[in-house]
Amino acid sequence: MAPFRSRVSLVDRGGIADRSMRKRLPCLFVAVCLGAAVSCPRIAPSQSPPALPPLPVPAGCQSEQAVTTPAPVDVAQVLQDVHALEDDHQAKLFRGTTRTLDQALAALFDPSAPRSKLEQFYSLLFHVSQHASHPGNEITFDVPKALALLLSSQVFSDPEFPRQIVRIHLTRKDRARPRYQVAFEKPEVRLPLNKGLGFGVVRQGMCQHAKALVFYGSFAFSLAMKSHGLEVTDFDNVDLWGTFGSRGIVNTDINYVSVKSVEFLNGSAMGLVRAKVSRKEFEVNRHSFLLEWITKFVTDKSLQPIDW
Repeated sequence: MAPFRSRVSLVDRGGIADRSMRKRLPCLFVAVCLGAAVSCPRIAPSQSPPALPPLPVPAGCQSEQAVTTPAPVDVAQVLQDVHALEDDHQAKLFRGTTRTLDQALAALFDPSAPRSKLEQFYSLLFHVSQHASHPGNEITFDVPKALALLLSSQVFSDPEFPRQIVRIHLTRKDRARPRYQVAFEKPEVRLPLNKGLGFGVVRQGMCQHAKALVFYGSFAFSLAMKSHGLEVTDFDNVDLWGTFGSRGIVNTDINYVSVKSVEFLNGSAMGLVRAKVSRKEFEVNRHSFLLEWITKFVTDKSLQPIDW
């Protein structure tokens, strides 16, 4: 009988997959096969599947760990746009001296530091929350002023993407852990990765190709500064879209991955990513009930370059 073909997977680049998870794959695959009433070879829990010979890199799949290069920015213009920020009632977010903020932003946009655009985006928002003299714990930004900052800081490869933002709201009741909510003008917005080329790496017998981020009308996230670097957690309404999966005893394919957290590491372009198979995957693609149930409890963790 032909092997069961589902649509779930692990991604390394722009997605998921780590060594510990690979050790759990044989048991997971057997459970999926049994649940689908399809025969497949039995593998003892302590065994690993036979090692596959190295595969040639498929066309369009990058074997190297590529990271986009942050664009050089006019730091003076960035600082000017930061100080011009207002809430939706035209109250200034910053008053008086902001030497600590100015120094932090100068370091953030230092072109000699190995930081991605993604890290610069989240770090910029964290510093704004931490240093704003605005008295409110709930702040809705004036969008044109915020857009000017996002454009001058060049934290997006595509300047048209931030122009789709219609609302930015900051909640900072816990000043050490601010939370942002960003709304778009459309119910679904896609941000192509790496100028539409995406990021690819050969794993699990096929090319894991992360192509775009998908935002469902809005998205939200929380920020915290740890000893190792900035941590972004509690993502809502955003998925990673692409072609992911594995080829072997059981062929698996998925398109949607839900990123749960990203931890950026100081002095590195690497990030620690935690992610799960998105529930969106089971809305748009056909899978077994058992596979859908199992993936609710499986979270993958990987250390990898990450950007948009």
